[in-house]
Parts: sequence; structure tokens; C-alpha cells
Amino acid sequence: MGEVVRAYDTRHDRMVALKLLAPQFAEDQQYRERFRREAHAVARLQEPHIVPIHAYGELDGRLYLDMRLVDGQDLAARLRNGGPLDPGEAVGIVEQIAQALGAAHAQNLVHRDVKPSNVLIAEAGFAYLVDFGIARALDATTGLTGTGAVIGTLDYMAPERFGDGPTDYRVDVYSLACLLHECLTGSKPFPGTTAASLIGAHLNQPPPSLDSVRPGLPHALNAVVVRGMAKNPADRFASAGELAAAARAALTGHTPPAPPPSVAPRPTLVSAGARPRRTQWLVAAVTVVVATTAVITTVALSGRSTSGTATSTGETRAERFTPASGAETTTTASTATPLPVTTAAPVATSPPPVSAPPAVVVPPGADLGLTEPMSVPACNGAYVTFVGAAVVPARYRADVQQFLSNHPGTRYLHAPTTGCGSLRKQLDGVDIYAVYYGTFATQDEACAQRAAVGGDAYVKQLDHTTPPSQLITC
Repeated sequence: MGEVVRAYDTRHDRMVALKLLAPQFAEDQQYRERFRREAHAVARLQEPHIVPIHAYGELDGRLYLDMRLVDGQDLAARLRNGGPLDPGEAVGIVEQIAQALGAAHAQNLVHRDVKPSNVLIAEAGFAYLVDFGIARALDATTGLTGTGAVIGTLDYMAPERFGDGPTDYRVDVYSLACLLHECLTGSKPFPGTTAASLIGAHLNQPPPSLDSVRPGLPHALNAVVVRGMAKNPADRFASAGELAAAARAALTGHTPPAPPPSVAPRPTLVSAGARPRRTQWLVAAVTVVVATTAVITTVALSGRSTSGTATSTGETRAERFTPASGAETTTTASTATPLPVTTAAPVATSPPPVSAPPAVVVPPGADLGLTEPMSVPACNGAYVTFVGAAVVPARYRADVQQFLSNHPGTRYLHAPTTGCGSLRKQLDGVDIYAVYYGTFATQDEACAQRAAVGGDAYVKQLDHTTPPSQLITC
């Protein structure tokens, strides 16, 4: 569905990765919605083992995801080239992916395509779960599409996915157990070569014993895989984290600690928030930027974006990579609101603002009614350090409150109310609320705050003359 390029961000002097919707799918609404779904899904998640999406948009009719570059190798290639993993390494990877799944499940999100090619292994064995293109909220009730096509990869798909009844996060637990089996043995649990044989195996056959494929593995690990791949979801581990803990205990011979009381995923999704920002091509990719190199090309970034999100004013040199292949069947994904996002930054203590307090002139309905009242900073040349923004009306309150809680000492503003020409007022016709530190009398003070916050915080000057697309270079 997508192709990934490794690119150079001229403004920020860094290598990035960019995931582009493949040209043959550019006009296909099913694939476009699925691509948007990935951006919307990852936007909610703040977890070290999930590569964050900073923004997404459209360039010359092609959608892109803008994400951090992670150099490494996907797990499928690692297994293909090096064979089965040492049990300790295999369990370590499963533990990391379980953390990523735990974050997704806590946000009511099911990945639905956990497999080795969607696991990226970076330096020192740090693992990332990638490709949330077919993730689905738990209020979605079927495992099939309107045309009856199953979405996902058959080799790792839970039995209930082949029916028309409800599914939940335990489909990811099943897939994680399949992944553990493959890490330990170097082979998929069921070696079927046709869709019918694979579906039949998932529905009816027990997983092959690890010992039958790779003698000498701790016997207790086999019990972990068998339970994780139970046909009945109720017989599986209650969570991905519980499976990972059981695998670690099987490896060490210790009894895993009792899991915390199970809490049903929240019905309300809380986004990680979004920041309206014209940036360079950061990257799409959560992706296998480390697949085989096919050709070298140059991607010109024109500063145009039909979705109104991240664009570049410079040129980017890019290497194109062949996406990893997989036996995947896809179909329509539910509509996801376009949403550029920012990763969570560490909590930082704000220095006291040095300029006069902002005027409190708020149009009716603009204030969100939070404990922290909305501010209206003056457009007098002062500086602010933005940490995030909200652009989905139904989640304004939740998103802004989340940023305020994550960054004590911040305030929030309603961009149209400020009247500052240097601020972007809307994204795709929707008003922008932004959360910030400041104001600051000097650029150096704002940049010092940005350095303290880290992540994707950025500095702007509040005035009537600076173009909204212009960022302050610290």
C-alpha cells in the first residue's frame, strides 16, 4: 500500500523517512482512508516502542506520513537472514511489542496486523511496532469488510477474525503468540500455502510444538505459545503484557507476578493531540526504511500541501526502498480525520513569563471551560514555545487538557481569537487550539524552554507580520 523513502530534511539538517501512498492507490478511496487511519491511530499513542507520526498531508495527489527515521531491520528480514533467535532475544522483543500493544489497547485500539515484518529492530535490539494502517477501534464489531474480505495477514490471524462476530484486543494477543513462535523456531506456526489451508489451520489445528521444530527450547515456552494461540479468546492471556510476562517467567523458571486487575479498554478515545505546523518531511516511517534498496530518486518538497499540513520549502534527497512484502488482504478502513500530531515531550518546569499577562478578551464559546482559563496573548513581538495543539472539535477539551497536564505551567490559546498574523488559525477549516509556554521577551528564553521540553516543541513569535509557515530556528 505504501512505499518508504529515506530523505534529508534540509531545514532541520537531519535524515528522515517518508511513507507515501503507492501511485496505483492514489485515487483509490479505500486505500486513502486506510492510509489516513494509520495517521489517526498513531496520533493517539505515546509509547517508546511506537514510532510517532508528526504530521501527514498530500503532495501532488499522493498522501504521505511524516515520521521519525529509525534505522534498523524488520524482524521478518532478521529471521529470514539469520534464522531463529536466541530465546532471550525472542522474549525481549515480545516484551517490547507487548508494551506497544498495551498502549494501543489502553486507547481502545486494536492493531490487527502484528507480524515480524511490522516489527522494526533498531540499534541495541530496541523494537518498534509499526504499520497501524488497519488498526481499528474496539467499537467496530466485525472482522470482515463490507465485501467479506478479511483485513490482515493470514499467517498470524486469530480464528475469530474469520467470522462475522465481535473481536477485541485478544486478536493481537493471538498474533503476538504467533510472532513468538516464529522468533523461536524461524517458521510460522502453520505452514499452509493457500488461504483455505491457513484459515482451516487457525480454526481447527493446535499450534505445532516448539520442540518438534526446534528441540531443546524450554518446555514452559511451549505452554506460553499454546495458551496465547488458544482458539477461544477467553482461554488466552488477558493481555499482551501478561503473555510477555509468562514468556519471561518460562525462560527464567520463575513464576510471573500476578497481573493487575483487568480493566476494560475505555470507550472514549483520547488523542495525543495535534500541532498545526508546516515542517519538512520528517517521516513516514514507522516503516521498514531498511528494506532492500531499489532506486535512488530525488523528492522535491514544494511547500504545497492540499491537506494544509506539514510541507517543506527545501529540497530533499531521498533513497527509495522496496516495502516489505506480506500475504496481506486489504479493504476499506473507516474514515479517519486528518490529524498532524506531536510526540509527547518530557515534563519540564516553565520559567516564569517575563512579559505582561495576556489580555482576557474571549469571544463567547471559545473558552473550553477547563480549570486553566483560555489565554489571549498579545501580538506584540513576544515569543512562545508551543508543545502541541488540538484540531478535532469533538476532542478539543480532552486534547488540550492532556497537553496541559503533561506540561505544567503551560497555557492554551484559540488561534483565531489571538488575531496574530504569525499563527495559523485553522486546519482544513477547523479552528486550532494550541498549548504553549510563555510568553517570553526574547528568542533565547523561548529557545531555552524548547530545549528543556525537547521532542517536537517549537518556537513562534507573536506578531502581525511573520508568515504562519515560518518557524524560529533555535
